[in-house]
Amino acid sequence: MKNANLISFCLFSVSCISIFIYNVLDIHSQENPKLRINDFQAAKKVLKRFYRKIGEDFYCGCKFSDDTEELGRFRISSESCGLDSRKDSRRQTFIEWEHVVPAASFGRDRDCWTNPNCESGGKVLRGRKCCQKTDPEFNLIESDLHNIVPVPGEINADRGIFPFGIVEGEPRVYGTCDFEVDFKNQTAEPKENIRGDIARIYFYMESQWKIPIPPGKKELYQTWDKQDPPDTLEIRKNEIIERIQGRKNPFIP
Repeated sequence: MKNANLISFCLFSVSCISIFIYNVLDIHSQENPKLRINDFQAAKKVLKRFYRKIGEDFYCGCKFSDDTEELGRFRISSESCGLDSRKDSRRQTFIEWEHVVPAASFGRDRDCWTNPNCESGGKVLRGRKCCQKTDPEFNLIESDLHNIVPVPGEINADRGIFPFGIVEGEPRVYGTCDFEVDFKNQTAEPKENIRGDIARIYFYMESQWKIPIPPGKKELYQTWDKQDPPDTLEIRKNEIIERIQGRKNPFIP
């Protein structure tokens, strides 16, 4: 069950999100009511407007705001959430944009990911960079707003492409942030009140883009979906994304 602080945050966020809806609608043209988001960079621009009003990261609940030195980036207030770094304190200072379902999950089986002769502008490209330059469908999947969340940078790097699951013992290496990474078993464990959100994103990506859920994880994610049902913030966010990109996550009511 969500605690009282989270409920208060969600109620506050609903007001912020309601304002954001109108801001987003203002940038739609009458001729084209859906904002065209065709790549990851465009997606991040929209998400920055969204999350600037919420000001809290997905994994740890840390407050963040616009950085005054590195323009265009969000700086995390580690004091707001007890966040610490495992070894990369600078990267942990800033928000990065995490794909809940990793890009490798929908890229590594595409021709562009393994193309040994991929070039653009005279430069040889490999893997994800090649797909971004040559594969329009990859760009649509990579820019799907349902799958992108703001998280502390070092945690984004440490989680990498690991699936979500249960980490025995829950060793805390990011201060008091309830997020664990088991490098040996290649698993990341999120806090309880976002586990349902993560599960529903995986269900959506499987349904919309035919990306398989990691082996052995579907039953666990179904359990998470039941234990952590959508809250007001998740529901409103889903409505906003539908207005922007024309499709909702059907696993959120």
